[in-house]
Amino acid sequence: MIKYSFQKTSMKNILLVLILFSAYQISYSQCSTTATNFGNNTVGSYEVTGDVTVTYNANNTVTLDLGSNFMTASGPDIRAYLINSNGLSDSALQSTPVTSLINIEFGLVGCTGCTPAIPANGAKSFTVAIPNGQDIRDYDKVFFYCLEFNAFWDFGSFTSFSNLNCNLLSINDIELEALVKVYPNPASDKITIDNSTQLPVSVSIFSILGKEILKTENFSISNKKINLSSLKAGVYLLRVTSDNKTYTSRLIKQ
Repeated sequence: MIKYSFQKTSMKNILLVLILFSAYQISYSQCSTTATNFGNNTVGSYEVTGDVTVTYNANNTVTLDLGSNFMTASGPDIRAYLINSNGLSDSALQSTPVTSLINIEFGLVGCTGCTPAIPANGAKSFTVAIPNGQDIRDYDKVFFYCLEFNAFWDFGSFTSFSNLNCNLLSINDIELEALVKVYPNPASDKITIDNSTQLPVSVSIFSILGKEILKTENFSISNKKINLSSLKAGVYLLRVTSDNKTYTSRLIKQ
């Protein structure tokens, strides 16, 4: 009976951790929108149909999900991109090479000449890092293009991410995260807080259950070291606060 009781309690704890961690991920880790209004190629078979979803993630990556109902014509080199249309009309975009557009490339959607071949239809998912200096708020279209033949395929539009529709893009949070950097991550014995705000900064580290484990308050020095040797290896949440602004990120202790 003792053995059974221990196992039961442990399972409850594990489930609690998973539920809380999942809730954290859902609440803070991403914002999603659907791309629509495809059908912009005069060659009807090239037109894209089906579900196309764009997700901005808290680690400054972006994910493109194509649904199981996604369909388009087969081709030798069909690639998916996120583009900043930069005010160009739809007709202008149709005749503009993708290399001339501000873009983020996801990868091959379809490829008849690959080994093995990549079928254009069906579900696929791509996640890529947003290039340094690029702002996800500037992008507004999902663009499909045959790079090998330099040929336009199709594009659809989505509502650009902003601080109005994505809490990850609060202007205050963006400013704070840009001015107060934490490294390395993953970390071993210590992390460095690079504070260029010239304002007092507080840093707290929490377990994934929400228990505060370490806290360093109101330091203004540009490089502050925080000792992590007392922490066990695992995943933690790190919260940075300054001037009533806050951002939270994941911290991995090796």
